[in-house]
Amino acid sequence: MTSPARQEHGTTALTAPARGPRQLLLPLAIIASGATLAIAVQLVFDPFRTHIPLCVLNHLTGLECPGCGAIRSVHALLAGDPLLALRNNALVTTAIPLAGIGLVAWAVRRSRGLRTNLLPSNTVLLVLVGIAVLYAVLRNLPMFWFLAPISYVGG
Repeated sequence: MTSPARQEHGTTALTAPARGPRQLLLPLAIIASGATLAIAVQLVFDPFRTHIPLCVLNHLTGLECPGCGAIRSVHALLAGDPLLALRNNALVTTAIPLAGIGLVAWAVRRSRGLRTNLLPSNTVLLVLVGIAVLYAVLRNLPMFWFLAPISYVGG
């Protein structure tokens, strides 16, 4: 129940989200922690010289999943080589800027005091899953050899 004084003004503590620069702390913390982790991994690990088998599907079947080559793709992007990144995983390489745009849009809406549902609709989710499945199928067909990640040292 809201008090009569709050009802007169037409807002309650639950319906009036905070606004301003303080609301940017969470998006900035997410961006800073992601960038710090990416740079730290970039400095100590080179996926083109070291093989760490992370994909169980690839290890057991030899098939490339939609995520195979993602670490090499991000590494190449951070090294400033977008073509090598696309060659390792085009799906991840195109998803990173889209996710960045979404994060910026969320931060702007949050700073203005607007609520945003971060979960996609069922239709969007189905389209994204469909794209990932299609990408996984195509990159395992010989005629789409250019979608499979490049081989690595020791592989």
